[in-house]
Amino acid sequence: EAKDSKEAKVTKEAKDSKEKRKKAGKEGKEPEKQARVVSGLGDIAEMQRRLEDERNKLRLWVIKAKQEWEERQERVRASGSEVRGETNDESYYVATIGELLGPGVAYRAEGSLGKGVFSSVYRCKHVKEGKEYAIKFVRSNNMMRRAAEKEVELYRRLARLVPKEDPEAAQFIMFLAPPETFIHQGHLCMVFALERCDLRSALSKYGQGRGLPLQTVAQYSRQIFIALRVLRRLKVIHGDLKPDNLLMSMSKTEIKICDFGSAMDVADQVSTAYFQPRYYRAPEVMIGNTYDTQIDLWSVGVTLFELGTGRILFTGRSNNLMLRQMMEVSGPFPQKMASSGSHSAKHFSPSGDFLHKDPESITGEPEVIPMKRFARPSAPIHGMMERILKEPPPNADAATQRRLLPRLADLVSKCLRPDPSERFSPEQALVHHFYRRDA
Repeated sequence: EAKDSKEAKVTKEAKDSKEKRKKAGKEGKEPEKQARVVSGLGDIAEMQRRLEDERNKLRLWVIKAKQEWEERQERVRASGSEVRGETNDESYYVATIGELLGPGVAYRAEGSLGKGVFSSVYRCKHVKEGKEYAIKFVRSNNMMRRAAEKEVELYRRLARLVPKEDPEAAQFIMFLAPPETFIHQGHLCMVFALERCDLRSALSKYGQGRGLPLQTVAQYSRQIFIALRVLRRLKVIHGDLKPDNLLMSMSKTEIKICDFGSAMDVADQVSTAYFQPRYYRAPEVMIGNTYDTQIDLWSVGVTLFELGTGRILFTGRSNNLMLRQMMEVSGPFPQKMASSGSHSAKHFSPSGDFLHKDPESITGEPEVIPMKRFARPSAPIHGMMERILKEPPPNADAATQRRLLPRLADLVSKCLRPDPSERFSPEQALVHHFYRRDA
C-alpha cells in the first residue's frame, strides 16, 4: 500500500508538472498572439492610410489638370489664336468618320463634338437602332484612365440611388447609357444619350451675347436646383458646375447636369484652393475653410447671372482678385470665415482686413482695405442686371423680362451669400418667388 501510495504521488506530481508546463506555454503564446493581432491591425490601418493617400493624390491631380486646361484656354482666347486640334501624341483619340466601334461594332462615328481635359467626344449612331449617342473617348493616360474609372463608379452609384431618393431629380442628371462603357483601341469609352448642346453654346447661339429669356432661365434653373436637391441629400459635391456642364435637351425644354469627373462625397473633400473652375469657385474654397455641397450653390448663383445676362460675373485672374470682386458684389465676409481658413493669411490681415494684391504693383506689397469698406457693395447684382438688360435678348417678351429681372437678381444674391450657412439651399431656392406661376 505504501508503494502504491508513493507511485500515485509521483504520478500526480508528474501530471501537475505537465499541466504547469502546458499552462506556461499557453501564457507564453498569448502575448505572441496578441502581438500578431495588433500587428495585423497596424497593417490594415497602414493599408487604409495608403489607399486614402492615393485617392487624395488622384483628386488633386484631376483638379490641377482642369486648372491648367482652363488657364491654357484663357491664354488662347486672349491671344485670339485659333484653337487647334490636339495630336495623338497627347493621347487623344481621333476617330475617323464612318469608323465602326463598340461591342459588336454597334456604333458608327458621325462627327466630332469637341474635346476637354480628359477626353475627345464624338457623335455616334447606333447602326441598327438609328439612335444617336455622345461617346467620350478617355485619353490613353494612366492617371486619366483611373480618374475616368472613378467617374464611371459614381455614375453607376447615382443611377442606382437617385431614382429611389428623388425620382423627379433623375430627369435632370446625365447618366451613362447602355452599354455604359467599352474599350476601343486602348481607350476607355463612356456612352451617353446625345443632347442638343451645352448652355454656353446656347448662350452664344440663342442669346447672341445678351443672355437667355428670363422665362427660360426660370425653367432651366428650377431643374438645376431639383438636381442639386438630391445631390445634397446624397452628400455628393459636383464641383464643376458652369454653363458648359449643363446640357440642353433636343426639345429645348430640359437640362441635365453632366460631367461628374470632379465630383466627390462631402467626406472625401480635398484641401486645395483650386477646386472648382476659378470663375465659379466658392469663397470658402479659396480661403481654405471646410466646405460641402453649398459650394455648388455658389457656382449656380454665378451661372444664373450668366444665363440671364450673357456676362461672366467674376473674372479675377487670381483667387485674391476674385475675392475682392466677390465682396464688391456680395458684401464683406464674416470675421470668423475670413480668419479661420488654411489660406486666410494670403488674403486677410490678423484684424480681418482684406489684403488686395495688385499683380501690376511695383512694390509687390498688398494694399490693406478695411473690411467695412465693403459694407455697402459697390456693384450689387440688381443694378448690374438692370444695366446689362436694357435691351432684352432675342425672342424675349419685354414685359416678362421687367417682371422677372428683380426676382432673378434677388435669387442670385441669396445664392451668393459669402457665408455658406446663410447661402440658399436647393430647397430654399425652389420656393423662391422667381418660380411663382404668375411669372
